[in-house]
Amino acid sequence: MLRGKRILVAEDNDWIAAGLIQTITDYRGIALGPAQTNVRALALIAEHPDGAILDGNLLDGPITPVARALCDKSVPLVVFTGLGLPTDLRRSHPDIPVILKPSPYETVIHAIAERIEGHPLPRTRVESMPGTGLIPPQGLGIGCLRTTESVGSDICQNDLAGHPIPGPQRR
Repeated sequence: MLRGKRILVAEDNDWIAAGLIQTITDYRGIALGPAQTNVRALALIAEHPDGAILDGNLLDGPITPVARALCDKSVPLVVFTGLGLPTDLRRSHPDIPVILKPSPYETVIHAIAERIEGHPLPRTRVESMPGTGLIPPQGLGIGCLRTTESVGSDICQNDLAGHPIPGPQRR
């Protein structure tokens, strides 16, 4: 699916970064990173990524400077986070797709592949998560998203065929 595309990975969690990198490789892509800081991610932009997968917050703060730099260079990106876009980034770039953790790594790879191919993802607001601004892509089979605002509740999405996904999907 990625056929030699260079994907920048900015993620400060070693386990998640390793899973993303393995999945990128499985789909015949080339992983750049992982970058655990904004400083390192900004340096990796010099390697001309074809796309990027960014956590919302890295060890040195919100991903805003990296996302803005990528947008300035027209590099497609998706944010894979549990917290949503940082407020200032949400205001300046509300069109950046957000995939909530935990979601299957394959979902993230499909999302960035679609962005690279120029097929923007339709999105929907998750109304039962007030104040979070989380806007996951629709119809990508993103699994169940655990909320932190309702004890034990899950918000479920459908797969590409419209079938409900029954529960959290983890690797």
